[in-house]
Amino acid sequence: MSNTTETESRSTSNNIYLKLADEYANKLRRSIPNALTLGNLACGLFSLIMTMNGLHRFAALFVFLAAVFDFFDGRVARKLGHVSPIGAELDSLADVVSFGVAPTILAYSISQWSFLMIIAFFSFPLAGAWRLARFNIHPTTGHFVGLPIPAAGLSVAFLALFSYVSPLIMITLAGFMVSKVDVPKL
Repeated sequence: MSNTTETESRSTSNNIYLKLADEYANKLRRSIPNALTLGNLACGLFSLIMTMNGLHRFAALFVFLAAVFDFFDGRVARKLGHVSPIGAELDSLADVVSFGVAPTILAYSISQWSFLMIIAFFSFPLAGAWRLARFNIHPTTGHFVGLPIPAAGLSVAFLALFSYVSPLIMITLAGFMVSKVDVPKL
């Protein structure tokens, strides 16, 4: 009888460790999408640092790297079945920095001072934030309403990669972000 009790005791203690391991693995799985979103945000911050140090091409490349993280965070969350409201909000905040503020500061640091650039400087990130807030309140399936901020931010970063900045393009992109134009999802 003592052998049976001893075996059950070992089995129970093994089950406890397996249960703990499963809990930790589940927590790790749940954190992967948010870690990718934070990677997006970190790239946006690195882009700002590169811009402040005059490394404009590196700043543009960090915006592109942010897009890679942004591409995968939602997909991984859906694949793992761990879509959460905090993840959606965190994604929007990261997108404002990486595709709104970082490209705007990059463009501003490359450009010559002009009144149009000041308008672009304010309108681009504000329109992007408005568009993200509108999407969070009224999500769509199959299409976006207005140009997504990653597409707009990548456009500005692409031009900045070649040391070209156009406040008119930025203002136009800002207008498309807040427009009611249907843009198909990729």
